[in-house]
Amino acid sequence: MKAVLATGNLHKAQELEPLLDGLELERAPDGFDPEETGTTLLQNAFIKAWALRDMIPDTPWVIADDTGLSVSALGGRPGVYSARYSGPDATYESNNRLLLTELDGVDDRRAAFVCVLVALSSGGEQRIGCGVLPGRIATEPSGDHGFGYDPVFIIDGVGRTMAEMTPDEKNAMSHRGRAARMLNRAMSEAA
Repeated sequence: MKAVLATGNLHKAQELEPLLDGLELERAPDGFDPEETGTTLLQNAFIKAWALRDMIPDTPWVIADDTGLSVSALGGRPGVYSARYSGPDATYESNNRLLLTELDGVDDRRAAFVCVLVALSSGGEQRIGCGVLPGRIATEPSGDHGFGYDPVFIIDGVGRTMAEMTPDEKNAMSHRGRAARMLNRAMSEAA
């Protein structure tokens, strides 16, 4: 089955490609970056999926991802605003700095990564996968792998940040890996 990933984020695409079994994947056209106006991850994933579906109506499937980091002590923030947490020109580093600053001196560092994947077929079918990964926020960044909040997110029961894991280790337990496995099952039912 052919599918196009509705993301302009190269890191997300590189992580998703090996996770989506049995699909012949392409990436969205250069410059694809629809405005994410949803207030939930599911809404934003659908916004991206429908934007790409409208651009390439004949492709069998389009798949969109939206991911957020939910921190207990911050009332669930940054959540749906994770990518632009530190402002419109946010970088991975500026987001991590802001997060660590806001948690300075805070004992409750519980957090969870949440990923929602939406697949839309050219015939109007919809499939959804969701993955949650519980953990906690470190007091300082550690590790050279991954992207985004990976250097400050310690996985429960593992004791290392996601950035300290190999890509294979991360994919085996990550929120995106969990969402992809759920979506793979749903897509296999559609085949």
